[in-house]
Amino acid sequence: MSHNRIYRSGKSLINQLEKTQAPVNGIVLWHLGQSGVVLKSEHGMCYFDPYLSNYIEDNNLVEPGLLERSYDPPIQPDDISNADIVFITHDHLDHLDPETLAGIAKHSPQVKFICPAPSILKLKEVGIKEESIYAAKAIEKLVVNGIEVTPIPAKHEDYLIDKNGDHYYLGYILNINGVTFYHAGDTIVFNELIEYLYPFSIAIAYLPINGRDWRRSEQGVLGNMDFRDAVELSQAVGIDLIVPAHYDLFESNTENPAYFVDYIYQNYPGQKFKLMVPGERMVYLSEV
Repeated sequence: MSHNRIYRSGKSLINQLEKTQAPVNGIVLWHLGQSGVVLKSEHGMCYFDPYLSNYIEDNNLVEPGLLERSYDPPIQPDDISNADIVFITHDHLDHLDPETLAGIAKHSPQVKFICPAPSILKLKEVGIKEESIYAAKAIEKLVVNGIEVTPIPAKHEDYLIDKNGDHYYLGYILNINGVTFYHAGDTIVFNELIEYLYPFSIAIAYLPINGRDWRRSEQGVLGNMDFRDAVELSQAVGIDLIVPAHYDLFESNTENPAYFVDYIYQNYPGQKFKLMVPGERMVYLSEV
């Protein structure tokens, strides 16, 4: 495994997380790789889809080696004692990692978990107490630690819904300090998604860009929007800043972010974006 893709890691990253002062008119983000991100505000520390172990799930639908990491986790679960909320978008290993969640729950006793309602059982199996888990249901707002959260239905190629009508795949919109942040989880672009997102005036969107194709489908890999769709979605709903994600961790499921940059340059040169490497920090301030 190579460390040269990581900007800051280990105790250095933990120290920066702890010492960075959250602005009263904005948020601070750290990229953790794949879809993982830390969001810090005056309301505390939020972790989204943290996959911070080398755990590989035994899955007959995935060919051996497909989920081998291209680089080590920037931090270890046992180092995380500062988590206030952990958001899980869906029950796939690189988004819901049992080792990572168990480690965070052990070392951050104050932490709360927000996950799709059908995934509650999986979190309980990891050892997370039910009273610490919030069931996320599509378009039903939650307020956790003073943060307003709106779960957004996602199509990881298609909807997946349980017998109660609850979605397995979700994204999340947070309103914090005048900044609206959207973590898409894994999803393609579809007409209803544009209708869901448009009213929110999203400031920052964390969007997958790895796309989908026949070869990966044959290996059991569900696809997402590609770099073109991510940019076009941003144009359709008026997103201020795109952070592309989900393209860098697994060798068999990557995308070259230069294509994303080139597509913006050729078609929408005024669209703001930020490429982030694992362990990198970004501060975003409200325009108000």
